[in-house]
Amino acid sequence: MIKRSYLLTRVMGIPVRIHITLIILLIVVTFYTGAFGLLYAAAVFASVALHELGHSWVAIRKGCRVHEIMLLPIGGVAKINNLPSRPRDEFFVAAAGPAASFILAVIFGWLGDMFFIFEPLYYINRMLCLFNLIPCFPMDGGRIFRAFMTPRLGRLKATALAVRIGRIMAVAGGIFGLVDHDYILILIAIFIYQAAGAEYRAVYMQQMSQDWFTVGQPADVDVSPPPYARKAPSVWAGWKNKTNSFFNDLFKNWN
Repeated sequence: MIKRSYLLTRVMGIPVRIHITLIILLIVVTFYTGAFGLLYAAAVFASVALHELGHSWVAIRKGCRVHEIMLLPIGGVAKINNLPSRPRDEFFVAAAGPAASFILAVIFGWLGDMFFIFEPLYYINRMLCLFNLIPCFPMDGGRIFRAFMTPRLGRLKATALAVRIGRIMAVAGGIFGLVDHDYILILIAIFIYQAAGAEYRAVYMQQMSQDWFTVGQPADVDVSPPPYARKAPSVWAGWKNKTNSFFNDLFKNWN
């Protein structure tokens, strides 16, 4: 029986799994490029796994539980339970992945100076670091952006703002992918657009549970993700009045 994913290994007790679609992709790569192409693709996804392990290691130290790391054709996903709500902790968890990729880029850059075979891995890890720092929520850069905005706007409004920016960038990336016939970029754009909305709904439900459920309000809440939310407060209300004082007290309130 064909499974959805298969266990590769466990690191720090975290199952690292490979999705069936990635297995199919690796078979196709091997067919067209041979063993060397398979080895190179495996090294790329090993770098992706180490990027996700960077997130996971910090998340565990912050008291979170990591269910698994899933490797997909478009990258990797670390499934973390109860992400830190404190902005400082969220910043460190989000930044850990790009930091791991940066360290790998430095190592492979040094090795590439001596052995040219490692040079492509330098560029791959540099790309992983820089690409994930783009402020496109829920990518790492978008989470870092939300961590900086939360002390000023609150978690719900900061999430809504990050989602708006992320979805705009996802749409732009999808259009560029269509024009350039880059189907991987299109898949990434679709994933980001949907994942951003799903996380906004989760944060919204958490906020409503704190504001409503404790005073006897009904638990059945109909929420649409931005920019179509009807019940969520507007992110842009009073934005211009808050901008001038943002940088003055950002770090003072960041805890």
